[in-house]
Amino acid sequence: MKKDNDYSTDVKKQHTVPRFLLDYFGHGKNKKKRRVFTYDKLNGRTYQQSVYDATTRNTFYNIEGDLKKASLELILSNIEAEAATAIKKIINDKSLANLTIMEKEKISTFVVVQQARTYQFLQSLESIMDSLADKVRAMGANPKDVKQLPNDQNDLKNAFLKTILDSVEHVPLILNKSWLLYETTKEMPFYISDNPVTLHNNIDMGIYGNLGLSVKGIQIYLPLSSTLTLAFTCNSIQNDAIQVRENFKIMDRSFLAANFTMKQVKDSFNLARAYESRNSLMIDNENVKFLNSLQVSFSEQYIFNYTNEFSLVKDMILDNPSFKYGRRMTIN
Repeated sequence: MKKDNDYSTDVKKQHTVPRFLLDYFGHGKNKKKRRVFTYDKLNGRTYQQSVYDATTRNTFYNIEGDLKKASLELILSNIEAEAATAIKKIINDKSLANLTIMEKEKISTFVVVQQARTYQFLQSLESIMDSLADKVRAMGANPKDVKQLPNDQNDLKNAFLKTILDSVEHVPLILNKSWLLYETTKEMPFYISDNPVTLHNNIDMGIYGNLGLSVKGIQIYLPLSSTLTLAFTCNSIQNDAIQVRENFKIMDRSFLAANFTMKQVKDSFNLARAYESRNSLMIDNENVKFLNSLQVSFSEQYIFNYTNEFSLVKDMILDNPSFKYGRRMTIN
């Protein structure tokens, strides 16, 4: 029996995206043998694999240099287990209305940790550290003399693991967002990727960047199943949606007809209603494509789908070959 402070593990294959979440994108009646269609961006190939095998990396969360095989695997498993029940509730209800504050906290914890725990994040962290080391060398100094910079791959890995633990500090940033649930059909399913928490912002902030968790206008997305995606948006987006609806209410019908399409009016009312009711909002194919495109652009290498349909991925890479690779943060 493990002690409460025993974080050692013999688990070798460790999921960077939890199996319980990938299960909702898989197919097959036997839950233990569910399979998922996979697109490998780097090699341009499609194949099926078991959910059990998807996004696994050997000893990925084990602390380097620790003789007792200490690992974050148990901590992450506990976070997954607590969030899984709340996420299943959303999927069954197709609504956020019945979530308790505690359940929202568990989901918020899951989201910030999921964003930090991927292989893509590790690669991005390595890219940043390499850039910093180059700048230190350009100044005539030795990067090894800078305590904040890792000396080797083991140091980098352990810095990455610390970042995962530190990510829980951002839970309030998710918890206090406006939550929205998007729905699609089985015929036009949502993708999920090996880096499933994606960000978007319509506000251009120039050199300062616009994808921080706390910046105005931020939109954060997590696919929950092939037909549901959970959004956490800046409160200003909800406020604007409600204000637009109220403005439409007082406009003259002839003015509305002359300046807006019926779809624009209907979309505004539906969005405001979804924020207020917390029930799912059915979206059209273009919006599904947009959310799927974020999965493509944020992924490191693998996209997963309920069906063997990856034309969007192929088209995006054809138009912009950089989508074949994972994103990397740069330092100017």
